[in-house]
Amino acid sequence: MTTKPRSILLLMRIPRIVLLAVLAAAAGCSRAPVITVRNLSSQALSNVVVSGSGFTNRIGSIAAGGEHRLAVRPSGDSSLRLVFDAGTQHVDSGSQGYFEAGGGYRVTATVDTNLSVSIASESRRF
Repeated sequence: MTTKPRSILLLMRIPRIVLLAVLAAAAGCSRAPVITVRNLSSQALSNVVVSGSGFTNRIGSIAAGGEHRLAVRPSGDSSLRLVFDAGTQHVDSGSQGYFEAGGGYRVTATVDTNLSVSIASESRRF
């Protein structure tokens, strides 16, 4: 029984290592941002729309105390805008926060008890 020289075995592993590195890099770059809209108010939100750089998503309604989570595909660096109706009030948060198309960002838009909106984001690159 003959054994292959050690250098040949190492050369055979290089394509696998390169492939794994490419796949890991691609997976890290393609993680779309996830947006969570939390409604801490005592009113249901209707006509809810989230938008940013290159995307607009209609959510519809979120019950009082409820939340809705969705992945978005911004066209690059982005802020988040949240628009909704609560009873007779129309609320437009304006553009707030910062997140990027990749890097696994988690963005949370919180509607407080007085219908004010705060937006926070964090990157989960690693």
